Amino acid sequence: MIDASSRLRRAILLSDALLVKRIIRSNPGILQNPDFKDKSNTSLHLASQAGFEEIVELLVDAGHEDAEISRNTDWDTPLMVAARHGNVDVGILLAARFPRSIPVTNKSGLDALALACLNPASTPLVSLLLSHPEYPAPADGRDNHGDTPLHHASASGSLKALRILLSAGADPTAKNAYDWTPLAYSQTVAAEVYFKNLVAELERRKNEGIRGEKERREEAIKRKYAGVRLVTEDSETTSSRPSDDMSRSESSNSIFSPIDQRGVFTPTVGKSNPWVNGGFETRARAWSGE
Repeated sequence: MIDASSRLRRAILLSDALLVKRIIRSNPGILQNPDFKDKSNTSLHLASQAGFEEIVELLVDAGHEDAEISRNTDWDTPLMVAARHGNVDVGILLAARFPRSIPVTNKSGLDALALACLNPASTPLVSLLLSHPEYPAPADGRDNHGDTPLHHASASGSLKALRILLSAGADPTAKNAYDWTPLAYSQTVAAEVYFKNLVAELERRKNEGIRGEKERREEAIKRKYAGVRLVTEDSETTSSRPSDDMSRSESSNSIFSPIDQRGVFTPTVGKSNPWVNGGFETRARAWSGE
């Protein structure tokens, strides 16, 4: 009689969801079911490698990853396995359900992004892994040999992945441990030319953006100070002199004010009056009228 572990692996490879569900229900202890003859790959590794999305979802819902993220002897997660084999739908599902596994690396220092760049079929996963809001994959992450995702995308001929990575800010001049840049790993001359054109285009856009930002700042400064008149020494001297258009009456008033016209006999200064106190300059009492 075939043991339950073998029957579960066989049901997964046959993509028989009903049989997988029945075996798990009858034997809940073998849900993960690591295969020690095959790098300790679990049930989820096996389904992810085969690309059976329905089986993957069934295993996840059954609690396959409740305790921790499954890893085989190479430290590969099910997400890495899906990315390596080009199973995009499974990769999208696992990244959504277990986003904390996105930046995890294996023994070789490869994460899910690097493995997705190694397989052109997994290109749709590249932008997803780079743009995750909580656990984004680093665009310039390095493996044990110093290779970045750009190195892997260039070596695999994944031209779309090259464009996505460069747009995400990956450094095209990064060198690995052997002093090689990603451009050196181009598979064909056409791929090398395409890579160079991508870098030139992004550099041109970057320069245009910097120039546009500078122009916007200058325009903002002009608008800010548009209503302010710059006062210089010459303008102050000119504004302090009377205008040539000033009327004669205004000039006369500015020179001969009513205060100057009072002379010595103003209402505040008493005039000598011979009828008051014998002609002395003293203030007379107010007449009461009696």
